[in-house]
Amino acid sequence: MNIEEILKKTDTISQKIEELRRRTVMVPLWSYLLSLYEPASHKVMTDTISLRDKDNGEKSSRIAVALEKLLTNRITEFTFSIPVKRKYNTPENDIQREIQKALEKIYDCAHIDNMNYKRGLAYFASCEIFTIWYSVKKHNSLYGFESNYKLKCKTFSPMDGVRLYPIIDEYDDMQAMSFEYDKTVSDKETITFFETFTENYHFIWKKSNLSEMWEEVTAQVDDDGNTKSGEEIIIHKIPGAYLSRPHAIYEGLDNIRSEFEYNVSRNSNVIAYNAAPIAKVKGGIVGKEKKGESLRIWRVENDGDISYVSWNQSQEAVSGQNKTLLGLYWMLSQMPDISFENMKSLGNIGYDARQTLLTDAHLKVRMESGAFKEFFEREFNVIKAFLKVMNPKWEKEIDNVTCDHIITPYIPKDESYDITIRQKANGGKPVESQLESIVKLGQSQDPQQTMEDIRQDELNAAAVQQSAFAMGEQTI
Repeated sequence: MNIEEILKKTDTISQKIEELRRRTVMVPLWSYLLSLYEPASHKVMTDTISLRDKDNGEKSSRIAVALEKLLTNRITEFTFSIPVKRKYNTPENDIQREIQKALEKIYDCAHIDNMNYKRGLAYFASCEIFTIWYSVKKHNSLYGFESNYKLKCKTFSPMDGVRLYPIIDEYDDMQAMSFEYDKTVSDKETITFFETFTENYHFIWKKSNLSEMWEEVTAQVDDDGNTKSGEEIIIHKIPGAYLSRPHAIYEGLDNIRSEFEYNVSRNSNVIAYNAAPIAKVKGGIVGKEKKGESLRIWRVENDGDISYVSWNQSQEAVSGQNKTLLGLYWMLSQMPDISFENMKSLGNIGYDARQTLLTDAHLKVRMESGAFKEFFEREFNVIKAFLKVMNPKWEKEIDNVTCDHIITPYIPKDESYDITIRQKANGGKPVESQLESIVKLGQSQDPQQTMEDIRQDELNAAAVQQSAFAMGEQTI
């Protein structure tokens, strides 16, 4: 049953929604991923067999380590800490140049760099995201022309409690995109919303937990009294982009993390047990201190002795095992362990050495960036479709504007290295003007005025020098 048949021929709303819930893209359930992602849900926190509490009520040490969260943050940081660069085609005329400026303003006003970070986090952790673009009626000139609408975007993912239901055909073309979410109205009432986007219509249905009956929010009554279902989409395409992956970024690493947690927890129990001093008494104890004597005198029989038992167990084996487990975890994830302890031991290494150390991480980012580039391309086409409607004068030229999205893996910046390379390439010539240097420094409130002040200072200094060496003013 195709999307048209589902929306038109299905008898009841409940039947429509059941059909729209039939996913064509399989990803792990967020309920399962959450048990790995959240340290409070790890097995070590509830295991009463390997880590038993004592009969006297003393609790066993249970140390959960959020390695999945850390790995998700780290791959996102390596992918999006350097903002995605958009490289447009060379404009053939002024209209294309204005279109490119308008597109950049749309991205800037939508805070796309922050959005990319949030999307990366949700994608790597929960395996799927959907970003929808929508217009808000508000007169503005943000995009270089007068418009009655402002473009915004919002991203949905299972991390936000939203259930996504994409319908994609055998040619990887999206036929419909649905998502479901709950809103708490009161202590007793929760309303479930189900939204569906096709290339021509947008449908919203809702159901209260008190009635259990679906009703359409987007239903409209025309002048003849007929009820029309759905609201029309003016750009004639699904106004969003969907991205998914078959496995979370931390897939297959939970056993290593679990072994590490148990090692640390067991060792913590051992240390806690042996932390209290144990007295060893040889022979019998005759008595304690007498009146007036120190409170730390014990009397023992002949050849008797009292001493503390020291714990001589070596911690090197435990420490070595934990270090091995952490090293294996980061090696299999293809991410570096850039903790403070590791980084401080590197010292002030050069830029080339840093690149070599981060080779595996950069290869991982390159591999992951392919899916994001396709996602950004679909999103770019959606924005262009909105722009055609917002400014009809550009309609014929918008499709001639193309863009390549460049994802640059993070590496600690070394500006002097970049300048040296560029100067070697151009034969030792300057690579930026004095004004550009002032702007990049960021200390001046008015870089142009600062530049003029510097020039005036140079002219004054030159005038003083010329006056000092003028022949008519020299004294012999």
